[in-house]
Amino acid sequence: MAKILVVDYEQSMREFLEILLSKEGHDVVCVDSGEPAVQLSRENGDFDLVITDLKMPRVGGIEVLENFKRSAPEIEVIVMTAYSTTETAIQAMKKGAYDYLSKPFQVDEIRVIVEK
Repeated sequence: MAKILVVDYEQSMREFLEILLSKEGHDVVCVDSGEPAVQLSRENGDFDLVITDLKMPRVGGIEVLENFKRSAPEIEVIVMTAYSTTETAIQAMKKGAYDYLSKPFQVDEIRVIVEK
């Protein structure tokens, strides 16, 4: 299955995604902010997918997206947020996001997107 990086400031969301995706057979790595995610993008941790929150202190999801797309364009990035706007969705998609999810999302929704 896929090696997935989950980047989210909220511990509950990280744990939820880790449990869900691990049960689906994926290898899941979680970090609590954008800084370690950006570092992992530079080290190219062989991820197949990155799921990142949009709004985080200091380094946000757009910066995470940009760094992964610059260092490894083949890695798909899903941006999620509880503060969804048309502008942020357009910005994320223009910068190369595979998809954009509004929190809260349905479990089946994330499963389908990850499988694609």
